[in-house]
Amino acid sequence: MKNKLEQFIDNVNNQFIEVSDKTNIYQCLDLVYCWVFVLGLPKSTIQHLYAYEVFTKPNAETKKHFDLIPNTSDFIPQDGDIAVFNKTPGNIAGHIGIALSGGTVNTFKVFEQNRPLGTNAHIGTSNYTNPPLLGVLRPKNQGTPENVDITTLNINELDQLKQEIDRIYSNL
Repeated sequence: MKNKLEQFIDNVNNQFIEVSDKTNIYQCLDLVYCWVFVLGLPKSTIQHLYAYEVFTKPNAETKKHFDLIPNTSDFIPQDGDIAVFNKTPGNIAGHIGIALSGGTVNTFKVFEQNRPLGTNAHIGTSNYTNPPLLGVLRPKNQGTPENVDITTLNINELDQLKQEIDRIYSNL
């Protein structure tokens, strides 16, 4: 997974990623939807209105494809984990990003978008409390992009998925 994650970051770092909703562009979930597509999983595995709900309201597909691991005082995310942060006063949506290895019990690196508000995909540093890390979704099995279940996507999402995957893999 590390090689897949490195390629993903190399191809989209410092770009604005839009996958889901052109009326609410460049959200943190858009970057993570793209990561889920790269893992070969359908968008529906993490699809929710708010980022924090990915962890607090997992559906059957989420549980099928991910282990949900709650944050504890000694937890350290691994490469490729989907880190889900709780909502805070003034932020009703929470936040979501892709954890990177090399963290400690105090901080870890995360590949994220829209934190701070309006920023493109980038590697940032996060602590576990601001915003509070709820936990991570750790992929159980790695598929390939060819195994994406396109029956769960509408025509606009299919076009966006194709464009994102083409862009990600154009430099490989």
